[in-house]
Amino acid sequence: MVGAPGAGKTTYATKLAETENAVVISGDDIRAELYGDAGIQGNWGEIWDKIETRVSELGGAPVVLDGTHCREDYRAEAFSLLKSYGYEKVELVVIDASLATCLARNFQRARNVPDYVIKQMHSDLQRSLKTIMSEPFDRLTFIY
Repeated sequence: MVGAPGAGKTTYATKLAETENAVVISGDDIRAELYGDAGIQGNWGEIWDKIETRVSELGGAPVVLDGTHCREDYRAEAFSLLKSYGYEKVELVVIDASLATCLARNFQRARNVPDYVIKQMHSDLQRSLKTIMSEPFDRLTFIY
């Protein structure tokens, strides 16, 4: 999953997981588990270790990684992880909601992400859309 906070990634990931009989691994859920609050960014290395452990425990079962992945290096890290555990087909789903939509949805959430974070991640995504087609994913789906 790729998109700024408030884009609708978690909603889409949940529906996709139901359709594909997949497990959702969410960075937000892991932060809540580790730090007691999904809003606490915490130590990325510790969070990534949990993500990797969960992927390894699936034994190749279908998985949806629910996170922003707004930068190419973040997507490359996720792609490499999945390939290293034998996933032959890695699909990228990009939810390219407008900045206004992300900010409005964020305002309605119980747990708000600071506006400046949403603006930065949305900007990062918009910059990376220019090259995303050349990334090594097996399939690319855009949702607007």
